[in-house]
Amino acid sequence: MERVLAPPASSGVLATGWHTLQRHPARALLIACAVLALLLAVPGETVTTRTLEELFAILDGVHRLAWGKVPNRDFHSAIGPLAYYIPGLGYWLTGSFGAALPVGMALLLLPFGAIAAHILPSRLSPALALPFGCFLLLILAVPMNLGDAVNALSFGQFYNRIGWVGLALLLVMFLPPETGRPTLLLDILCAAVLTLLLIYCRATYGIVAVGFLLFMLTGRRQWLWAGTALILAAAVAGLIELFWRGSLAYWQDSLLAFSAGGWLRFTPRQWLDLFLGNTADYLLLGFLVGIATWRRFSLRLVLFAVLCGLAGFWLLNQNDQRWGMIVIHAAAAAVAETILRDMRRADARPVGALVNPAGVKLYLFGFLFPTIVHCAIALSLHAGTALVNGGQALTLPRLEAVRLADLWTPGDFGGSRWYTDLVADGLGAIEGLDQPAAPLVVLGGPNPFSLILDLQPARGDTAHLRWGHHQNEIHQIPAAEMLGNTSTVLERLAAGGIGTMGAAYLPFVSENFEPAAQTPNWRIFQRPDDLQ
Repeated sequence: MERVLAPPASSGVLATGWHTLQRHPARALLIACAVLALLLAVPGETVTTRTLEELFAILDGVHRLAWGKVPNRDFHSAIGPLAYYIPGLGYWLTGSFGAALPVGMALLLLPFGAIAAHILPSRLSPALALPFGCFLLLILAVPMNLGDAVNALSFGQFYNRIGWVGLALLLVMFLPPETGRPTLLLDILCAAVLTLLLIYCRATYGIVAVGFLLFMLTGRRQWLWAGTALILAAAVAGLIELFWRGSLAYWQDSLLAFSAGGWLRFTPRQWLDLFLGNTADYLLLGFLVGIATWRRFSLRLVLFAVLCGLAGFWLLNQNDQRWGMIVIHAAAAAVAETILRDMRRADARPVGALVNPAGVKLYLFGFLFPTIVHCAIALSLHAGTALVNGGQALTLPRLEAVRLADLWTPGDFGGSRWYTDLVADGLGAIEGLDQPAAPLVVLGGPNPFSLILDLQPARGDTAHLRWGHHQNEIHQIPAAEMLGNTSTVLERLAAGGIGTMGAAYLPFVSENFEPAAQTPNWRIFQRPDDLQ
């Protein structure tokens, strides 16, 4: 009698688990969100291998919030107020600057997870919704700039990942829901919340979000939720302005950054380099669009894909990134679902050996998988290093929960150690001053000194308007506004000094301040008593 071999029990368990996830994709995404939030929040520390200056710029903004200062109203910034209030909430809950960003991002994951749990299962097949949802949540959670190596840990410019993920979720709403249950109210709420998050996180993402909603007004089945979401977002923004009173200043700061850096930065040759660096993503999306239009031509779908490609390039051009147009991945998910829906229609073209439902699902998964693995490794490195207290705790007061790690990154590690020595040199000089130092302004970089010494922040200066990117010798904050409320000015001498920034501010410093101290890295000026 011939013996029939049963499949291994493990394969049956895996198959059962996958079918269970497919039946409850929203629940699976919420569980994944909770796990990622715990990985960030439980260690309660920030581990970084690079860009300490970017981290200090954000924490300086958190310090200002702790002193009751309001973004764009009391200090200038090229990023939105949410980029400070998110870590500010983490600091308020923990009392630790090292826990501010991990805990703040962990808390932000929760509403993003809830929004993803509604949008993705209502628009995408479970086999697309699950990997795409995990892809987005991992990008939001990982402390790493998109396009960097897995060991390049940094919370600097974390607001860009919020922008990419928020836009990706919003763009998936290009697809009408296929579920039988009504989704209109939730669609309106999710779209309005995402739009507000993007507007108040960074203006560039907010511009694209509003543009997408305006584009959706042209859809017969989509205009109602898109138009209502725009009205709701505008109404909430009006209520926020009643308390914030900084909307005009925020837009003026954003325009200053656009004027100094350009609405399209860099040169044509650099644009070509940026395009070539992302050619693979464009080709992968183009291949999907080609299949979709071959099966059933849709001018609206083609236009949507083209606009996503243009918006992704513009956003990447405005960021310090070489790769990471996540809107391309969102467009790919929407196009893949369009193909699957067409295959289910009675009048559709027949499926073939290459173009079939399983192939489309595998294609999108292959598109997402490298980034999923990349982000999972980086997040694991951060959580593991923080849990075992790896790396070196900063010896700067109030920043002991920030750990500088050498994860096979000797160059970045050495540069960060040099920068901490630079800050320590400035601290020693400030503490030796005869007069009180606050309020204090730093020319040539972020201001970690007010945070470390818990000094009253200056009013009218900048927390995140980098010279050469958001300001230049033509477009800048006027010196009288920047330094008018200041008692102490630190001019950075190290690493080439402040360059062309000196022509904009040093004449005002010479007229209103006196030299007070100098080190190899800093020159310190203080306002005379009779001018205080």
